[in-house]
Amino acid sequence: MIMARRSLFANTPRARPALTVVAIFLGAVLTTLQGRLFSSALPDLRGQFGLDVLEAAWLGTALNGAQLVTMSIVPWLATIIGPTRILVTPSLCLGVATLLIPVFAHNYPMLVLLHAVAGLCMGIYLPLTISLGLRSVHPRFWLVVMAAYSLRVSTGMDAGYGASGFLVEEVSWHWVYWTTAFIGPLIALLAWKAMPLTPVNQDQLRQADWAGMTLFCTGLVLMFIGIESAERLGWLDSGLVVIAVAGGAILFFAAVVRAALQPNAFGDLAAFGNRNILICLVIACLFGVLMTPTSLLIPTFLAQMGDLKPMQTGSATLIAFAAYLAATPLAVYLARRAEPRLLIVCGLIIIAITAWLGTHISHNWRVDQFITILIMQSLGESIMLIGLIASFVTNLNPQHGVALGAYVSIARVLMPVMAGTIMSTWLRMAADTSYASLSAYVQAGEPLVVERTRSGLNGIASVIARESQVIAHIDGFHLVFWTSLLSLTLAVLLRSSPANPIAPPIQASTG
Repeated sequence: MIMARRSLFANTPRARPALTVVAIFLGAVLTTLQGRLFSSALPDLRGQFGLDVLEAAWLGTALNGAQLVTMSIVPWLATIIGPTRILVTPSLCLGVATLLIPVFAHNYPMLVLLHAVAGLCMGIYLPLTISLGLRSVHPRFWLVVMAAYSLRVSTGMDAGYGASGFLVEEVSWHWVYWTTAFIGPLIALLAWKAMPLTPVNQDQLRQADWAGMTLFCTGLVLMFIGIESAERLGWLDSGLVVIAVAGGAILFFAAVVRAALQPNAFGDLAAFGNRNILICLVIACLFGVLMTPTSLLIPTFLAQMGDLKPMQTGSATLIAFAAYLAATPLAVYLARRAEPRLLIVCGLIIIAITAWLGTHISHNWRVDQFITILIMQSLGESIMLIGLIASFVTNLNPQHGVALGAYVSIARVLMPVMAGTIMSTWLRMAADTSYASLSAYVQAGEPLVVERTRSGLNGIASVIARESQVIAHIDGFHLVFWTSLLSLTLAVLLRSSPANPIAPPIQASTG
């Protein structure tokens, strides 16, 4: 009996690639899903925790901002202590932290601390997903790995929105956290049984650039805090926002300068000597704006026009997820026959067309009217993302992978938050401008004014407010359209990828 228990909990003596892939992709999906569950359920969680709007918002800042620390250093740390230690211990800590959050529902300092711990633990998964996934399977399955990685975006962002409403309305708000509390230890067990422990590289650990890491991570976290809280604190009217953004930018710039001037510094810039890598990273940063139609614009439009809760508007995001899932095999098929840069271009064209269609919405649009936009957006995102990931993989020098991993966290966490903040500010300013403009056209004595006045002035005000929100969302789709054209301009500057195991024959030629 004792021997059986030891065998059950003993580390695997040999690598198990299939189990490794399951563990890392479960972690990647969990990271995106937990973030979406939390953000969608935050209004309800605020009531359960007894917090005001600003206090509740800082929980999200702690959860997401902490990810930037581990996400930036994990690619380097995995080469020092091995991926097994990286995955097992934080996954167990993640399970404990999310299990305890409902217990401390009325202890605000503990809530902030536990959300920060959960964020630190969740930051380990995404940086390891592609590298371990590609290392664990035969090159002919690499595109499948890339497709699964791209699918985690829609799984978390689209499916997570409706799942959040279901958990809060039909089950219990506790399961917004307890879902992760169960999955975290499961990932730890899978990783423990999938990858044997490797010796710690003491030499590289002693040579670590701790100063560079501190500057880099602190700069990113400060910028994240400033950007994430800018809209709710009033941008330049808030000293915290100004100090956080300016201070973070200075520290990050210092880290980059240090990396450029000193050998073996953290965040080496060698990977950006490849033009394709640099362009792909910029496009990846812009992707945060490109995905707002399904992640922000359509859900908020439906919620405002129909006064709906997340569970009620979740049908739209579920349609987007189903379309993304259905489009993934097509994207893989195309990736086997076309260059990655062509997939990026095709995906961006579809997203641009989708955004143009979104500029024709009206106040009576509901989920049925958005189906075409949801399907096209998901198709464009699927094709574009697989092309973008394939372009990274086929152009990256493996020796530069660790250094590039530090900067990819900017595209994964910082830029999507910046995109959400910019879009929210854009919508607010556009709505205010439209409200003032529409109010100027309301003339006393007009038949519509007279009719509305019979039921009170509130009838006129509600119509103006409603239409100003419609115009604001149209402007939001315009922003997505012009961002997609900017991304498309960058994409056409990409060169052909060098010869690689997954590229079609035409890519073997130099560009």
